[in-house]
Amino acid sequence: MPTSHTILTLKNAALDGIGELPLAPGDTNAYARWLNRNYEHAVRAALRSNPWNFAIELHQLNRSLTEPAFRWRYYHDLPPGWLRVLPFTRDGSGLGEPIKHAVIGNQIASSYDGDHFVTLVMDRQDPGTWDQLFADYVAAKLANGMAHRFTAKSSFVQLTENAMANAMATAAEINAFEGSPEPIEQYDIIRVRAGYDPSWR
Repeated sequence: MPTSHTILTLKNAALDGIGELPLAPGDTNAYARWLNRNYEHAVRAALRSNPWNFAIELHQLNRSLTEPAFRWRYYHDLPPGWLRVLPFTRDGSGLGEPIKHAVIGNQIASSYDGDHFVTLVMDRQDPGTWDQLFADYVAAKLANGMAHRFTAKSSFVQLTENAMANAMATAAEINAFEGSPEPIEQYDIIRVRAGYDPSWR
C-alpha cells in the first residue's frame, strides 16, 4: 500500500524521532543540510537490505555488445536504477537452477547462453511509492543518524536504534508474508535431491 509521504514529510518524521521541530519548504538549517546530504544514501542502503516487494521488478536482460576478457563468455546489461540482483537462476525463480555469474559494474557476467531472467530491487527515492512500514524504517534510520550527529545523548541514540530495529523487523516480516517464500542458496540440498547437478552452468 503506497504512503501519503513526500520527501519533506518523511524527513520531518525523522526529526520527530529526535524531538526536533519540523522543516518547512526551503529551510537550510543544520538539520535540513544533513538530511539533504544523507537522504538518498540512506534510502538506497535500506532498499538493498531486503527484497522489498514494492521495489521489485522482473527483467529479461539484453546481451551486451562487449564480451569479458576472460573467465566468462557474456555480459548482460542491467537496467538503469537497479540496486540488487536477487538469486540468478535459469527460469528466474528462487528454486530454479542457479546460473554461475558475477555482477560486474552494471552488467551480469556469465557463460550461460540462454535467456537471462532476473529479479531486481530497483531504486525508489519517492516515498509516495513505498510501503508504509518501509517508510517508518527509513525515518527511523535517518533519526538514528541524526541522533549520533546532533544530540550527543546516549538515550536518544539507543531510542532511535531500538526504533530502527523494530521498524525493520516489522516491515521485513510483513513483506515476507506478501508473497510465496523462495529459498535461495542455503537450499542447494533441495536441488541436489531433485536431481540438479551443481556443476551445471
